[in-house]
Amino acid sequence: MESDSMTEHPIVDEDGLVRATCDLESLFRLLANDRRRQVAATLEAMADDCIDLEETLTAVATANGDSKADRDDWRVEFHHVHLPLFEDVGLMEYDEHTGTVRWYHCDVLTDVLSAVDADRSAVVR
Repeated sequence: MESDSMTEHPIVDEDGLVRATCDLESLFRLLANDRRRQVAATLEAMADDCIDLEETLTAVATANGDSKADRDDWRVEFHHVHLPLFEDVGLMEYDEHTGTVRWYHCDVLTDVLSAVDADRSAVVR
């Protein structure tokens, strides 16, 4: 697979092997949603690449101050709307039998998340 260095970026597994590429347009579309950005930032910051999805979703919902009903709605929405988008981009694989996700890293994702955080910090000041 040939990669256009301006728009496509490698997605690597825990061994550092390139398993796919993601293009910036798809990545920006994925990160346009605040909750997906929070999930991506949470997973990107974890040391382990195999992660319990429910714990991650609970952490994001709790950080947002969601009620139990809102957390339940968020879980359903994530599974039906957001999870397929993460999988389509190539950053995540979900194992429904174990309830875990395998997270794959993309350097440009870290850069985009950092830029969004920096921009938010500048706006808050």
